[in-house]
Amino acid sequence: MVKQSKKTATQTIALTGATGFVGGHTLTALCEAGYHVKALTRRQQLDMPGVTWIDGSLTDGESLAKLVEGADVLVHLAGLTKAITRDDFFDINVAGSKTLFQAAQTANVKHVVHVSSLAAREPRLSHYGASKAGTELLLTARKWSFSWSIIRPPAIYGPGDTEILKLFKATKYGFLPAPGSKANRFSMIHVADLARALVSACDGSNKQAVLEIDDGTPAGYAIKDVVASLPDSNTKNTKTVPVPFALLGVVGGFNDLLARMLSKPFMLTLSTARYLCHPDWTVKEARRFKHKGWLPQFDLKAGLKDTLDWYRKNDLL
Repeated sequence: MVKQSKKTATQTIALTGATGFVGGHTLTALCEAGYHVKALTRRQQLDMPGVTWIDGSLTDGESLAKLVEGADVLVHLAGLTKAITRDDFFDINVAGSKTLFQAAQTANVKHVVHVSSLAAREPRLSHYGASKAGTELLLTARKWSFSWSIIRPPAIYGPGDTEILKLFKATKYGFLPAPGSKANRFSMIHVADLARALVSACDGSNKQAVLEIDDGTPAGYAIKDVVASLPDSNTKNTKTVPVPFALLGVVGGFNDLLARMLSKPFMLTLSTARYLCHPDWTVKEARRFKHKGWLPQFDLKAGLKDTLDWYRKNDLL
């Protein structure tokens, strides 16, 4: 295992998205690495050693200024992953990020680590991907006083995730859905490995770089590889079932109408159906994240076992 060196107590990280799935793991990893963390939150949190909670959100400029005040590095994880309209994605993911980056510049932050998504490679496929591409452009198209690194994760899984949980519940019925086609390929990364990578990136060694990260498996996986890596013997007969875009798109379009009626966003929309059915969400080798202090510790088999053990421990499966 590659160990990350302890940091001095004088180094402060401003962190958005700290209360989310990836953010929670990242917060823990930053504290374990010896950083002091100023973490943005929209609701009251329990006290944690080494953490200062800042009440606010990406729509509150005053709280963002307070968040980055005195920080050496900004790790930006917060953003919408589901919304009712395209404008909602842009209002938070792009406009909110712009306010945050401007605050970071005013506060003399030295380096920004922005967590984007592989979806930004194909901005025409989904509203989410378009908003992540727009946020990347905020950094790449303007000269800032700070250096920056953009990191694009693929599918993220691990303890605490509830989205991939929905897929694993299907294995109880002997199948695993394959959006679009069983031949589609995708990269994956365990959340603990991603969190450690983000800690590594805080040293500013990957300046002005747009990087893609995964568990180190060239060309990623097909859905059959996920089935083959499931740890339980009673899942070995699980079948992969392709779900064509025609079906996902109809369900997603219906959800779009329902979301507007109920003022409640759904994860599966027509936009996300296009994203899910894309044939290649694998990391491009030329952009692969590399750092002397980081190597992934979870392959797919070990990562799935860790995840499923957590689901069962918490009575989710």
